[in-house]
Amino acid sequence: AYAAPPPWVARTVEDLRAPAATWGQELRCYEHEKRRVVDEGLVRGQQLRLPKGAVQMQERVFDPLLQRFRDPGVESRQRVAEERERVAHLNRAQDIDIVRSQPFNIVNNSSKLEALAPGQDPMRIGGQAGGGTLGEGARRKEGPPSQPPTHVDYNILSNLPFDVHHWQPPGERPRAREPQGRARSVPHWCVKDFDIVTNRYNDRHEEKIARQKHLNLLEATQKHAKANRFDPVTQQFTDPAHEERAKVAMHAREVESNLRAEALEPPSYKGRLSANYGIISHEVHNPEMVKLHQTLEDERKDRYQNRYIVEHNFHVQDVKHDHIVNSRRLNRIAPERFDESKRRGFDIIDNRAFGRLPTEKQLHEDMTTKRPTPWERAQQGRLPGATADLVQTIRYP
Repeated sequence: AYAAPPPWVARTVEDLRAPAATWGQELRCYEHEKRRVVDEGLVRGQQLRLPKGAVQMQERVFDPLLQRFRDPGVESRQRVAEERERVAHLNRAQDIDIVRSQPFNIVNNSSKLEALAPGQDPMRIGGQAGGGTLGEGARRKEGPPSQPPTHVDYNILSNLPFDVHHWQPPGERPRAREPQGRARSVPHWCVKDFDIVTNRYNDRHEEKIARQKHLNLLEATQKHAKANRFDPVTQQFTDPAHEERAKVAMHAREVESNLRAEALEPPSYKGRLSANYGIISHEVHNPEMVKLHQTLEDERKDRYQNRYIVEHNFHVQDVKHDHIVNSRRLNRIAPERFDESKRRGFDIIDNRAFGRLPTEKQLHEDMTTKRPTPWERAQQGRLPGATADLVQTIRYP
């Protein structure tokens, strides 16, 4: 079996430098390129070398001032080639002119084909198959196959119609067409109904003047309405009917836009409060819906108010609990804690004596409850103003 060549075997250097499938193949291709590949420029022949001054020499072959080649041989050959091309172009133009236009000169009526057909009519030469140069056949001795029909409907010898004087039988004679007279048209400049000397009409002058003024007014009105249809100052049309139609069209367009916008709104938006009154003019359109919204708003406020009442009661309970806790904390303080400072009579920190003088320090009374004496504890369970009559001894039966 034929073994496939290794991937680094390539025809050109570009194929060898192409990305390989693996990293190892790329390394082998790189090593092969650096060690064994011969650059194709080394095996080529010597490149074409442009000698110095070759461009300037070619530029000096043609003289731009005299518009001719400096070499007489080159100039003569160029002129012969140009003359040959000019004659061929003129011959083609003459042939096209003969085919597409008249085969004779329209100025002196001389034949353009005199050199090809001397003494012959250029219109009847018959250069084409079945016809002449312009599609006309050559002249023949025999005439046309049939006589041309007449262009009148009567016999030109007897001046009698064909239904009276004709070579066919009476039943097959052509009918004479009834002549229809044409209306005689008189140019308007030939009608003279106005006297240029007196500057008056010949008859009914006042009526024609009034009609002319009315027509001039209508024409001016029509021109004004056509040129000035819209007044940019008042922003209105000059024609009241046109203005009314424009207003109706704009109103219908606004109504259509509003209806389309309302149709696109979701059902939850159709019952909004702003749809029942004007948000700018505050004009109520639907009093029942506005009253319903107000009732719902009051009920919502009542529900929110109950929340605030409950939160206020919780706050009052918290304040009361704080007072009870603080009172219990104060009651847990022993009153003997402050007796030592009172008996000492001065502050042990700054050595200032307690008193009400400016140089003395004021002693604040403590908030603790004094311990009751045995007598006060004994009197706590008794009613104020109680006597011995109110005491009743419980005896067993």
